[in-house]
Amino acid sequence: MSKANFYRHGDYNVICDTCGFKQKASRCKLQWNNFLVCKQCFEERNVQEFVRGRFDKQAVPLARPDSTPRFRETNINTEDL
Repeated sequence: MSKANFYRHGDYNVICDTCGFKQKASRCKLQWNNFLVCKQCFEERNVQEFVRGRFDKQAVPLARPDSTPRFRETNINTEDL
């Protein structure tokens, strides 16, 4: 026998969208995804869905242009090594 098989003035029977059991409407809640669920099946919305990204400056604080490479000539003979 279901929990909702009794008369209460101004209340009506609903079926939980999650578990499928018959409940009174006064014992149910509307969930964030518009499901009408009983109090045992009710779950809060995850707070991570409300997190927003923040702007991240990726520019280098002190940028310098590339310089031309400077090579020195040495008198080392590679045949002696």
